[in-house]
Amino acid sequence: MMRNKIYAFSALLSLLAVVSACTAGKVIDTNQAENFKLENYKSFDFYKTDLEIDKMPTYAQRVDWIKEAIKENLESRGVQKDTENPEMLVNIGVFIEEKVQTRETDLRSDPPMYMGQRNYHWEVQEIPVGTYNEGTFTLDFVDKVSQEMVWQGVGKSIITKKDDAAKKNIEQATQKLFAEIE
Repeated sequence: MMRNKIYAFSALLSLLAVVSACTAGKVIDTNQAENFKLENYKSFDFYKTDLEIDKMPTYAQRVDWIKEAIKENLESRGVQKDTENPEMLVNIGVFIEEKVQTRETDLRSDPPMYMGQRNYHWEVQEIPVGTYNEGTFTLDFVDKVSQEMVWQGVGKSIITKKDDAAKKNIEQATQKLFAEIE
């Protein structure tokens, strides 16, 4: 009975860790061309793709939120969306990976069990307690004339299933990436 309570408490702590980690994530890396200055660009558009995103409506909505967050950040810096003749093209990459959440065994919650032999040992182990999705997001700015990437940002975050939280996380993550533009 006590062991079940300890497992339940451990699982709750693990769940809280994942929920609290459902923030906007973190910026992993940024790279920019030597002469890149965002203020040199007056217009942008998103790369046109032929992906069948309609077959994944949950992700299609989230891609729209990403595009809207990028648009807002660029327009706040004076770069307007122009679908006819943009100076800069924006490419978005999203990679989603299912991860296993684990916890470490502990002598207090997972004591060794005596099996009749005195030659047993106990060691710390990682025990799976759940799964979650982690997303890696890349944002590329490409100069339309030279067709060269002039800036790239990479971020990583836990993906929440709740739409309100997801939209807020997308907005915050995009702001974090834009804060890295020099």
